Amino acid sequence: ALDDERVKVRAYAAYALGRIGKPAMSAADRLIEIVFDEEVLVRRAALRALQLIDPPQEKTLPLVLKILEQGDASVILPALHSLAEQGKDAVPRLRNALKYEKAQYWACLVLAEIGPDAAEAVPEIQEVLKTADPHVRLEALVALGKIGAGAKAAVPAIAAIAEHDEFKDVRYAAIYALGELDTDGESRELLLKGMKSEDEFGRTICAWALAKTNPTNKELVAEAVELLVDSFKSEDVHVRQAAARAMVEFDVDREIVAPLLVKALEDKDATVVANAIAALASFGPKALQHVDDALTNKGLRHYAVRLIAKLGREADTTVPALIAVLGEQTDSPEDLEFTREAQFALSAIGPAAKDAIPVLVKGLASTDEGVAASAAYALGKMGDAARAAVPALQRAEGSDSVIIRAASVVALWQIQPGNPARRIKATSLLLKALEDERELVRAGAATMLGELGNVGERATAKLQEVRDNDAAEIVRQAAGEALKKMAS
Repeated sequence: ALDDERVKVRAYAAYALGRIGKPAMSAADRLIEIVFDEEVLVRRAALRALQLIDPPQEKTLPLVLKILEQGDASVILPALHSLAEQGKDAVPRLRNALKYEKAQYWACLVLAEIGPDAAEAVPEIQEVLKTADPHVRLEALVALGKIGAGAKAAVPAIAAIAEHDEFKDVRYAAIYALGELDTDGESRELLLKGMKSEDEFGRTICAWALAKTNPTNKELVAEAVELLVDSFKSEDVHVRQAAARAMVEFDVDREIVAPLLVKALEDKDATVVANAIAALASFGPKALQHVDDALTNKGLRHYAVRLIAKLGREADTTVPALIAVLGEQTDSPEDLEFTREAQFALSAIGPAAKDAIPVLVKGLASTDEGVAASAAYALGKMGDAARAAVPALQRAEGSDSVIIRAASVVALWQIQPGNPARRIKATSLLLKALEDERELVRAGAATMLGELGNVGERATAKLQEVRDNDAAEIVRQAAGEALKKMAS
């Protein structure tokens, strides 16, 4: 069957051999051959089967090398994934692969993904640091950083690269690795020197590494934070991104940093904003001290509700402010979008936001599909506390919108979970919504299916199909998250 002209027959044959496992060892040679099949479905199935059959290393090492050398991303990427899934068991093969020049780059990528369990490969990775190819040196440095404490012996070699390598991106990777490995502060002088260079990005990474490797030295940390604060003002978006990311990585004086992060929310770069929100969220409820003002600021309010949603239950003190601001919204497109986001923030807070039930019931009656559906979703998250909203949700069950009907049925089931008929009805509606032409509707349907838990093989199969094949990334991600929830 592995020679069949039909792609699916070849792929399922490989899949079946993999499920048979060790007893299918006699098929290993043929599976190794079809790893280079012209069809990606077959290639992936063959790689997975070989992983499950686990033939001897002398058989698979030439295959690994051939995959890593031949440069076809459609083969390399699933091969890398299969190797990384093996974790520590894949390290001996990767150590051998590091001895071959064409395989070094890809082997380092896999070792970085394996992380601390790849510590046995540190001697070979150190040898790779001597290669002439800067891209390979960079990936080797990242791998050492990801391995962490097990790669500490490489600190002197990494420090030499950080100081002398002719390629600045390689020097940046070396500084990153020092930040992860140098727990004894051996590179302190080097990093202090780097903080005074004319290279803005290099200065920022050095500041992060210095603060991370000297956490108890308040004077050094203060100096590093001062530089990071200054980096937020850079005209270079990459410098601002690095500074924002640094704030997430280690604990610093919140009184100094919080106002700066709030200012960063106005940045035009989405990554800077996302990092600033993540950094503020790491402060916990203290990050919310100015959120009431931010909710009334049209330039900041979208970020304020994203921060509230990220904090979830810890943000229960913001409920009165959210209720107040929702009561002032109009039917303008901008206000409708904000209303949807604010209602999702209330859903993240959960039962502690029960005082918002009246304003959510009002939202349920909105003529805007997104507002009504997000209100229903939030009411469901209140659980038993939202019993007063049951009549309104029952009326919403008659909506012409499949997503409003589905969200209302899901909410009713969450408020009154003893009714299995509602769960069945919700599942049917959500499966229908997964066929909607609008990607946000499909994404919302996938998310709500995840809320229902394990709702049967039909729903699971449909979500798997959506996760693997939907044209929109947001829908694929939502389906993947839903499957994880259902599995747990």
